[in-house]
Amino acid sequence: MSGITVTPLKPSIGAEVSGVDLSRPLDAAIRETLAQALAEHLALVFHDQELTPDQYLAAAEAFGPPMRQHYSQHHMPGYANIGLVYHRNGQRPAERWHTDHTNRERPPAATILYGVEIPTKGGETSVASMRVAYNQLPEGERRRLEAMRTVNTLDTDHHDTKDEDRETFSGPYIHPMIRTHPLHGSKAVYFHSGKAVIEGMDPDASRDYMADLIERMVNPDIVYTHNWRKGDVLIIDDRATMHRAHGDYDRNESRVLWRIIVEGDRPVL
Repeated sequence: MSGITVTPLKPSIGAEVSGVDLSRPLDAAIRETLAQALAEHLALVFHDQELTPDQYLAAAEAFGPPMRQHYSQHHMPGYANIGLVYHRNGQRPAERWHTDHTNRERPPAATILYGVEIPTKGGETSVASMRVAYNQLPEGERRRLEAMRTVNTLDTDHHDTKDEDRETFSGPYIHPMIRTHPLHGSKAVYFHSGKAVIEGMDPDASRDYMADLIERMVNPDIVYTHNWRKGDVLIIDDRATMHRAHGDYDRNESRVLWRIIVEGDRPVL
């Protein structure tokens, strides 16, 4: 598209997009360009954006319909489809590798984060390509994973979760551990170790195997780490990545991100 530039940040993952003002309506051609860029690069970075909540929601719709997030105690007042990532409201940084909201029949296609208040140091977000991770596994393990499924429920370690959210979002939902990207056509490892148990496996053994798998898969070559600036928008393809927050910032400073998740397809092998 004329005026839009997509510049890869690493060979395996990440691209910076320039020439797009997300506060303005995005036509069909721009939406298609961005959707294809996300499918290819898995993490897109937009700098110097100035967005109201309504503009942010409208931009997010380019990637899918915004979904209700299951920690409603952290919703933006008046905007139930925008979550506030903010340590001073009792949240803990999500420092373990994960993909978002697998406890849905149609989990998110993407997680979208907007940097509103940024600490002077630390607080990055890292994104790992589960597409490359899948391809780097031994063939025998890839075949075993393709035969596995996970049973997904709402995690139980958030003690401030509202009862109505537990009732609505606890599932269970069954997904393949390897899923095929609906646009790119490639396979990727897919699970959230805090929300999933491998079907037919002892829960402790399942958690141990998923933790070992993450330890073996994730390496610097497949990770993009985003150093936040105020006004950044980071879009993460949840269909083929895991991500994590870095909690290494001064808690006397604020780190406020607005989060939107947009609905995707039902995962299939």
